[in-house]
Amino acid sequence: MDKMELKELIVKELKQSGPYCCYCCQPQSGIGCCGENHFVPFGDLYAEDKKAMIEEQMYEFEEAMK
Repeated sequence: MDKMELKELIVKELKQSGPYCCYCCQPQSGIGCCGENHFVPFGDLYAEDKKAMIEEQMYEFEEAMK
């Protein structure tokens, strides 16, 4: 699997796993996560937050494959 395929797979999974907190970007689990309760779909997060989440998931996957 090349990096583009991995990125597409991760983006698809993140879109399906939401909604996410607007402040800490954690998936919604219960009422709140960081003291806030404003959740949005992955596509509505800031571009830099989406990029960071994708990069984190790609890093974790690559580390697991070592």
